[in-house]
Amino acid sequence: MFASTLAGPAAAASPRAEFLFVGSYHMDNPGRDVVNVVADDVLGAKRQREIEAVAEQLARYRPTKVMIEAGADRQPRIDRDYAASCAGERPLRRSETEQLGFRIACAAGLPTVFAVDADDLAPGVEPASIDYTATLARTGQQPAYDAFLGKMQVWSEADQRVLASGTVREMLRHLNADPWRAENARSYHALAQFGSVDDPVGARWVRYWYGRNLAIFNSIARGTGDGDRVLVIYGAGHGNHLQQMAADSGLYRMHAADAWLSPP
Repeated sequence: MFASTLAGPAAAASPRAEFLFVGSYHMDNPGRDVVNVVADDVLGAKRQREIEAVAEQLARYRPTKVMIEAGADRQPRIDRDYAASCAGERPLRRSETEQLGFRIACAAGLPTVFAVDADDLAPGVEPASIDYTATLARTGQQPAYDAFLGKMQVWSEADQRVLASGTVREMLRHLNADPWRAENARSYHALAQFGSVDDPVGARWVRYWYGRNLAIFNSIARGTGDGDRVLVIYGAGHGNHLQQMAADSGLYRMHAADAWLSPP
């Protein structure tokens, strides 16, 4: 009853803003994922031409707000860096938050970009409680985890081949396509199986991941005004949850990334 009561008004409400999520690989190689694509130097002339072409295509979306993967506590620093970069006083760094987020927002004449990331555990949750790798020997799941990692590595190598042989635009289209998103979703369901009935550590990790994305989406929603055209530049692995949340919220008219990344 409670869920249906909440769902009714949201479903009936008209969208008040536009939403475009563009999932990216991490151009500055932070190496924080289970498996990582290794980005070549995006500051090289070839990649810079490709990134500029992508930025020009996404500019056709006419964003009024650009949201990036950076913690809200960094907003004052981001404001300074963004202003300096737009003024030509500071070169863009390698990250996708700057190469795409700053670049597109500067070209649109926007006053800033919005840092919306969240990566804190819920109060009272200890890091050890979501460390599924620590339970593998006890649960006898090491072989299953090795198989999972092997599958993830094959998947990552396919991504690497797309990047090595293609353009930045082609890589972004690959990361935002339905097959990639479906495989990404399956990987989280696989992680949830690690642990035991008494200690469902994998499920707790996936619960943390969902909660993180919900906090990110809440920041996006709070930063959205009536009539805004929101562009979210984020790690591609967040795409399933953030787009589902945006669609389910009823706040947005959704746009598919490929519609804005297809060859002109």
